[in-house]
Formats: sequence, structure tokens, C-alpha cells
Amino acid sequence: MAGRSEYAVGAGIAAARIACRLLAPLSIEALRRLGAVAGDAMLRLDGRGVRTTRTNVDLVYSGRDAAWRRQTTRDSVCHTAMLAAEAVALWTWPLTRLDGLVQDVQGEHLLRGRAPGRGGILLAPHFGNWEFLGYYLNTVEPLAPLYERPKSPALNRALQQARRRLGHRPAPDSIGGLRQLVQVLRSGGLAAVLPDQVPTLGAGISAPFFEREAYTVALVAKLLAKTDAEVFIGSAMRVARGFAIRIESVDAAIRAADLRASATAMNAAVEAVVARDPAQYQWEYKRYRFPRQPNPYR
Repeated sequence: MAGRSEYAVGAGIAAARIACRLLAPLSIEALRRLGAVAGDAMLRLDGRGVRTTRTNVDLVYSGRDAAWRRQTTRDSVCHTAMLAAEAVALWTWPLTRLDGLVQDVQGEHLLRGRAPGRGGILLAPHFGNWEFLGYYLNTVEPLAPLYERPKSPALNRALQQARRRLGHRPAPDSIGGLRQLVQVLRSGGLAAVLPDQVPTLGAGISAPFFEREAYTVALVAKLLAKTDAEVFIGSAMRVARGFAIRIESVDAAIRAADLRASATAMNAAVEAVVARDPAQYQWEYKRYRFPRQPNPYR
């Protein structure tokens, strides 16, 4: 069964590569329109990701009217589909063409202004196109992003090949990968962490996120306990003809020894990014679910 599954994944990867080559001539706006069409199809199918998005939007924005919540859910699903469509550009376009998608940059001086030898942790929430953010960061300095390994070895190889094309030095979510991040930070390098994924059971803590307790990664606090890295949060927001890059400092409370206090500061930084355009946030993570408590996603 495992062999058949890998064969199917390999066939899917080959089909995706053919589709990328066929779609590569399209503009970023045309790719986004295709993504929006796919997003509308996903809404009609009402799969698990759509239902989770709807639940999270309803939980977080319960004070907004139902029409606004429905529209935000629809727009968020479409933006998630746009992310997949934009992968065509990231995987196939010449890097000089990708450069043309950077429409605005704010805060780059924060990264370049670190003291010599001092590492940096870049929080990259699921907002806009975080893969493009990684590409941009690599034009500033080499980036070591922590990534969640897919179960399929073939898919893992394909994704790593695509990301290395953009200059990444990816670190897997393993003991070895975490050691790699610590080494990068201690040597003054830049590491990227997704701060809003659902942690592995037992590896996270509870901290407020949009005024509700959410299961939150404790990795950043643990990295700060081992290094003197500076912490930033970044985003690549969709705008006309490309992306607006924004890099910001994070409140010093993220350095608190108390894990919950650190996680609270990290979640607050993510909230501030999401508030700029909630529709560009990927609300598909079940962070409001805890063991032995009522499950809001049922």
C-alpha cells in the first residue's frame, strides 16, 4: 500500500510540474484569478479546510455580522488557493522575474541592522504568501527556515528542491533540524519559524490568540533560551502586481523566561499582522482544540 501511495504522489508531482510549465507565462494577477476560481470550487465542496476556516472566523469575529464573516471565510479560502497558484511563479519563474513582484518593502533595515554575529529569528505567520517572504529574505541574507516534513519522501524531496532554488537552507522539524537552527542563530544567521501551526501534542502550550486560548508553539521561547537572537515578524501581503514586504520588531516580552508570557507576546505579534487583512490569513489550523475539552471543530 505504501508503494502504491508513493507512486500516486510521484504521479501527482509530475502532473504538477507539467501544469507549472504550462502556466508559467501567466502574470501573477492571472494566476491569482485562477486561484480564486479554485477557491470558489473548494467552497462549494465544503471540505474540512473550508469548515475549519468558517469555524475559526466565527469564533474570532463573533462580534461581526454574519454577512461579513461569510465573506471573510470565502475570501480566506480563495487566498489560500491563490497561494497554490502563485507556486507556479515561485517554482518556475526566473529569479529576476520574481524580483519584479516586490512592490514595497518596509523594515529591511531591522534585519541588516543587527549587531555583528547576532542571529535573527523571523516569525512568518500564514498570512499572504509566506513562501514568497522566504524568497525575499534570501535576497537579504541566507535563510534557514524550519519546515514540517510531509509523510511522503517523494513530496519532501520535491518541496526541498523547489525551496533550495530560492536559496533556502531548510531545517526539518526534527531534533537534528532544531540543532541546525541553534547553530545558525549562534553563528549570527537568520532562521524562520511559522509561529501559528498546531504543535505536536505535548510540544506546545496554551496562550491567548484573539482573546481565546489557543494551542501555541513553544519553540521560539526555547530557541531564545539558548541564543541571544533578535526576533522579528514578517509578511508578504498581496497587493496589485505582487507583494508588499513588511518586517517589524516584536515586543520584548517574547524574551520572557515564562513560556506562556513569551507565547502570548508572539501571538499578539501575529494578531497585529492578521488585523491588516483577515482575509489574507490562512484560518485552517485547529488551534482552539484541546484534549479533554469540547471540540469546536465538530
